[in-house]
Amino acid sequence: MVHVVNDALADRNHAVDICQPFVLADGAFRGRFVRLTNSVTAIIERHRDPQAVSELLCEAMVAAVALASGIKYDGVFTLQAQGQGSVHTLVTDVTSQGVLRGCTKFDADKVAVELERGKPDHLAAHLLGAGHLAFTVDQGPDTERYQGIVEMIGGNIADSVHNYFRQSEQLASALMIAVAPPGSKNVTSWTASALVIQRMPDVGGRPLLSNDEAEDAWRTAVILMGSVTKPELLDVSLTAEALLYRLFGTMKVRALPPKPIVFGCRCSRERSERILASFPVEEVKSYAQNGVVNMTCEFCRADYVFSEAEIDTLSNVTRVVKKERT
Repeated sequence: MVHVVNDALADRNHAVDICQPFVLADGAFRGRFVRLTNSVTAIIERHRDPQAVSELLCEAMVAAVALASGIKYDGVFTLQAQGQGSVHTLVTDVTSQGVLRGCTKFDADKVAVELERGKPDHLAAHLLGAGHLAFTVDQGPDTERYQGIVEMIGGNIADSVHNYFRQSEQLASALMIAVAPPGSKNVTSWTASALVIQRMPDVGGRPLLSNDEAEDAWRTAVILMGSVTKPELLDVSLTAEALLYRLFGTMKVRALPPKPIVFGCRCSRERSERILASFPVEEVKSYAQNGVVNMTCEFCRADYVFSEAEIDTLSNVTRVVKKERT
């Protein structure tokens, strides 16, 4: 079960948060443009992490959407970054319905020290440090999970995802990611954008373009993509289609049906009950404060409160179910 968070922030205008797929050069190249505002703002404001940590999470979330939208799946796509720096974990996932969430784990004291040192040009890389990115596609209990792992390059999400494209998909790819916090030029809320283009494999063994034509067209596409500015990527007043035609209008760009992205979470009281019931009742009770055990979702920060009497009930129900199964 997924519950989409319908607060004023996330409900303001879903159309702003979008993944816009497109094709170039009669289908020889494919691409996606992703721009997220309401969803990432809703997530960031729930966690209230330091700005530099929030920027890293925004990069991971928009990268996850850009990656997930390039594959066919029915379930959950997860991107997880594990680093050896003060920010040791970034986790974000997006369902095949376009529901996004994310969270971070970091050493607050170490992050504060890094921020005091002030290394704006390499701060993100310094916070994550050496590590790896893992990409997982989970389509349910009756299917095999797919996972890809790639080394993190300099603690940079965009470069690491690009490295994944080269190693795993073996398709020529180009990727750009831009993130801006509220208060940046012409930016009123958290905004994250990604633009990716990829060369497509030959169809039925027959190339869509000759080798020379394909090489020339690809170089042109990369040059045109490189001309886009960060303000253009982040400008919510500039529609996805308008941006694509501005960049690739000379390359027979064709926009495909867009997909909205929203913030939502799969946590629930029932799921929390199952987690608690899987532990010995006395161990669960040892975490009680003022007679209640509080469980907080790491993704959406929702609180689930259980009294000690409810914990006893959960334990009794679990024992009955186990006995019936045997």
